[in-house]
This record gives sequence, C-alpha cells and structure tokens, in this order.
Amino acid sequence: MRLYRLFFLMLLVLATVSCEKDEISTIAPDGEFSLDFAFPEEEIQAPAKVFLLNRTKNAESYIWKFEGGKLINGDGEIIDTSRTTGAVPDTIMYELPGTYEVTLEATHNGEVTSLTKWVEVKKRQPRIVVPENILFRQEAQFSAEVFQYPGQPVTYSWNFGNGMTSDKATPKVAFEDAGVYTVRLTIDDGKESLTTSAEVTVMGELVKTLYFTDVLSGKLYKYRFTQVDESMPEQLPANVGVHPLSVNVYNNKIIISDAGNHIKYSAWGTASDGKLFAVDLEGRNPYTITTTSGDYTQDPFVSTVDGNGNVYWVCRFAGVRSISTSSQDAPYPSVKFGVTAADIGASSTYGWTDGGLQVVNNTLWYSKHGTGKGLYKYNLAGQFIEAVSGLKELKIRSFAVDQKNGKIYFAVSVAGGGFDVGLYMSDMNGDNITLIEDTAGFSTEGGATENTYITDIVIDNDPDDGTAGYIYYAFRSADDISESGNIVGDGSRSGIKRYPLDGSGSAEFFLKGFIPYGLDIDHVRR
Repeated sequence: MRLYRLFFLMLLVLATVSCEKDEISTIAPDGEFSLDFAFPEEEIQAPAKVFLLNRTKNAESYIWKFEGGKLINGDGEIIDTSRTTGAVPDTIMYELPGTYEVTLEATHNGEVTSLTKWVEVKKRQPRIVVPENILFRQEAQFSAEVFQYPGQPVTYSWNFGNGMTSDKATPKVAFEDAGVYTVRLTIDDGKESLTTSAEVTVMGELVKTLYFTDVLSGKLYKYRFTQVDESMPEQLPANVGVHPLSVNVYNNKIIISDAGNHIKYSAWGTASDGKLFAVDLEGRNPYTITTTSGDYTQDPFVSTVDGNGNVYWVCRFAGVRSISTSSQDAPYPSVKFGVTAADIGASSTYGWTDGGLQVVNNTLWYSKHGTGKGLYKYNLAGQFIEAVSGLKELKIRSFAVDQKNGKIYFAVSVAGGGFDVGLYMSDMNGDNITLIEDTAGFSTEGGATENTYITDIVIDNDPDDGTAGYIYYAFRSADDISESGNIVGDGSRSGIKRYPLDGSGSAEFFLKGFIPYGLDIDHVRR
C-alpha cells in the first residue's frame, strides 16, 4: 500500500511540472503591442552600412526584409541575403545609391503585422583629401574620396590654383610660394560630373624667429631666419613701452618687462609706470601680468622665464621676484631672494645694482653691476649655490650662458676688476676672459654708474640649420639715445648686432634702423 501511494505522488509531481512548462511556453509577452523601427538620423551615403533601430514592443518574433541590400554578420562577413530574423538585426550594407524598401514583420499572439519604410542612400559627394603640413617648394600628394560604380572608371580633373593641373587620381604638386590656395576637383563617375573644392594653406619655411623691441616706433618686431627667401623685419601691433629691457618667448607667448620712464635714479617717491606683460606670437591679445603701485624703484627691469612658465625679474637693487606667466593683473609679489653678503662672503651688498637673469637647467644665474659686481647661481627656490669664481670682481649688466660650447657671454657696464666697459666671453668658471667688442659709440644712457648698456643677449647654437652659431644683442648708438634716455636720432646707427660663436669673425650689425632693448629667439620652427 505504501509503495502504491509513493508511486502516485511521484506521478502527480511530474504531471504538475509538465503542466507548468507547457503554460510558460505559450504565454505571450505582456503589455500593449506596437510595431516600429528607425533608420540613422544622419545622411546615409553609398557604400553604406545601415544600423536599424527596433522600437517594436511586445512581439514574439521578427522577420526583416531589405531588397537591394546585403547582410554583414557579427564576424564582419558580407552575406548575400536580403532577409534576417531577430529583435536586433545585423548590419545592412547598400553598395549603390538609391531608395530602398525595408519591411519588418512582427508576430504577436500568433498574428503577423508588417511595417514598411524607405531609406534613401545618397551618392557620396567627392571630397578632396588635403595632405598635412604642406610646405612651399616641396611635393605634396593629393587624393580624393569619390563614389565609384562597379566596373565604371572615374576620371579626374584637378586645378591647384597655382597654374598647375592634373588628370591623375593622386597627383603630386609643389607650390612655389607660401599662401592660401583654392584647389578644385571635377570628377566624372560615368553617370554625372561633380565638382568640389578645398582651401589649402601652404606654409613657408619652418624657421626660428627673432623677436625684438624698437622704441623708435614703440613696437615689437619679428625677424624669421629664412634661408630660401630673403627675410625682412616685420612690425607687430604690440606696444612695447618706453624701456622694454627684456623679451622672453615661452610656448606661444612673449613676455616683456617694461621698466617705464625712470631707468635712472629719479626724485624719491616718483611713481612707478612700468609693467610686466604678455602678448601672443603675432603681437596680439596683450594682458598685464602684474604691475606695482609703489615707487619707480619697483618697476620691472630684466626678466627670464623657466620651463614651468614662471617669470623671474629684478627691479633696481631689491632682488628677485617671481610669478606665473599665466597670471593677469595679479598683485605685485614681494622679493623672493637676493644676493646677500653672507652668501658671497662680502662685507656688504647693500644697494648693489641688479644686472641680468637667466634660468639654466633649473638654476637661476643672477648678476650685479653698477654699484655691485659678480655672477651668482641659485636654485629656483632662492637658495644660494655658488659664485662664478672668475667673474667675482666684474660689473656684469647682462649675460647669456652657452652650455653647448661651455662659454659665458657678458656685458661689463662699468669698468672694474681690471676690465673696461665692453662685451666679453669666458669659460664657464669665468676664466680665459676675452674681449669681443668695446662697443664704442654705445649710448651712455643712465650715466657712469647706472649705465643701461646691453640689456639682453641671446644665443642661437642649437640646432645648426645654416643660420645658427651666433650671439645677438641690442646696440643703441649715442647718436640715437641720449644719456638721459631720450630718443635723439633716427635709429640709423642702432640695431641688432651679432657675433659668431666660433670666433671666426668680428661683431657686426645684423639689422639696422631700430633702437632695441630686449630681444629673444623662438627656437620652435614655425
């Protein structure tokens, strides 16, 4: 009896499970049925891959029909079929332009409902593929994206806007001059002719650029070191002020320190009028980094910029200040550090006139001139490292360090330490001092003890592209700038001078007709 009951219960359980399975297999999706699908919103161009969006709700099965198209499966294989199943269809490919019919059949509660829509596949219009960085007098290869009917050749007719034409699919052309050209292409695909065009910019020589100030015009200038064509100085719109003693190129900006009107000692309490400011490489978009509301002794004189975009500058004798070049209308910072008697082993450094600054491998080199003397090294935090031993007694107005060739170029503004006023060079420790030029006829602006003299020296030594291998510095003739700092001449005896680093020649004028103070070289070829 017990065995009989157990057998009966097992049959009952199996029957119940079987019944539940049958019920689940026949239940239709819940909710109201709706049928819809959509094409991509953007324009479809042949050859095209079309992704269909199924917006149908509560259907049990789907059949997609797309005459004229082919199927691309999940493996990327092209299957020559015009129908498929599934809620999410594979990609449909249309090889030719035209209007195509797409039908979706969906089943709900055993009833089949269909929806047909039409998709327009347009012919791809020709597009010129412009090569990157087209340089004048160098071959550049053009190409085009065009639609091609199967078995039908495409003909090309190019006009490059410089008098040159071509009938090749991928022509090569060299533009004789830099500038903007309109390139036109007409193609014939066997069905019709189509024309397109593109504006192309042909760049001139990619070269370094010398930037310099000119107080005769009050403007910033640039001179491109071209070799193929003759270069001429170009005036930029930036106003540089009265005494723009330093120019520093950093990334796409030019940082200028203008000392204002009072380059020499004035009456105590005379208001400041200098500023530290920046412009872009075309001399536009100026902004003031910082300016002082104190007296004229706080005006920014010589400046330099480190690799992180911080500008360092000195005023008259107070020491080194620093601020980010991205600052705008920022409060004038306090002095960060200065040359102390304890650092250099002197009895006093009080009132020593500040000279030049240069960041060299994250080390700040800092000179004194006039009432001071020597060339010193500090880290960027302002901690003293050492003095340049051979130059301790020289009054150095400005300098430039040539690490590549192991030389220091410097301007002595006041006689001292056995050396007269002039432009010199030495080894890195200050030994083997050699006169480059006595700078006869240089303006005595500032007077005997405050000689403004050479305020900026720049070196072009790397890489050697045929124009490198010189130092450049500003020369202001006494016939053009008086001792009091007034413009008294036409600039014909002033300009930018240069001296060959290998000593193969004498100092000579590179550019004349300008009255410069600050200058710098942008070594990025543009």
